[in-house]
Amino acid sequence: MLLVLRLVLVPLLIAAVTLASRRWGHRVGAFVTALPAVAGPTLLFYAIQQGALFAAEAARGSLLGLVGVAAFCLVYARASTRLHWSLCLVLGWLSFAVVTLLISRVHVGPIGAFVIAVATLLSTRAFLPSHEPVPPASRAPRWDLPLRMGSAGALVFSLTAAADRLGSSVSGILTPFPVATAILAGFTHAQRGSAACVEFLRTYTPGLCGFAVFCVMLALTLPHLPITASFSVALATQLVLQTALFRRI
Repeated sequence: MLLVLRLVLVPLLIAAVTLASRRWGHRVGAFVTALPAVAGPTLLFYAIQQGALFAAEAARGSLLGLVGVAAFCLVYARASTRLHWSLCLVLGWLSFAVVTLLISRVHVGPIGAFVIAVATLLSTRAFLPSHEPVPPASRAPRWDLPLRMGSAGALVFSLTAAADRLGSSVSGILTPFPVATAILAGFTHAQRGSAACVEFLRTYTPGLCGFAVFCVMLALTLPHLPITASFSVALATQLVLQTALFRRI
C-alpha cells in the first residue's frame, strides 16, 4: 500500500511543482517541493502500521537525511556549471549516499538532529554558486510533464521496493531521498541551463528547513499525542514557519 501511495503521490508532486514553477516561478515551485507531500504520508503509514514510536524515530532519521539532501544540492549545483546533467545526477546521488552512510552513525535526539539539519541547509545555500541571469523559459514540449512524472515513478519504485526490510532509523534517513529534487534539478538543467538550476536550488535548499520543522514536531509529539493531532500540529507549524521563511528569501 505504501509503495502504491508513493507511486501516485511523487509523480503528482512533480506535476504540481512543474506547473507552479511555470506559472509563478521557481520561488513558488521550491515552496511546493519543500512541503511533505511524499514524506508526510510515508511517515503517517509508519505510524499506523508500525506504531507512533517507530514513526517518531523515522521522523528523527528524516532530519539527519536532510544532510544528505543538502549534499546532493551542493554537489549538483557546483557540477552543473561545468558538466552534463547526467553526470551531475550521478555525482549528486553519490554524495547523498556517502553523506547518508556517515550521518547514519550519528546518534542524537530530535532537537540535536534538527539543529544539524537546519545548520547544514543554511550553510549549503551560502556555498551554492552564484548564477548568471536566467533566460525566459521557452514553451515546454508536450512530452515534458509525462516524462518527468514517469521518471519520478520509476525512481520511487526502485527505492521503495525494499523499504519494508529496513529499520526505522534507516527508513527515516532514506525518506527524504532527493527524488523530486533530482527530477526537477535534472530537467531544469537539461532544458534551461545551469543558471536556472542553481536559481531553483538556492530557493529550495533553505526551504527544506520547513520540512525539518515538520519532522522535529512529529518526533517530539508522536510519543505523547494521538497520531492525527501530532500530524496536524506538525503540518500547521511547518506552513506558518515556511511561509515566513520564503517571504524573507
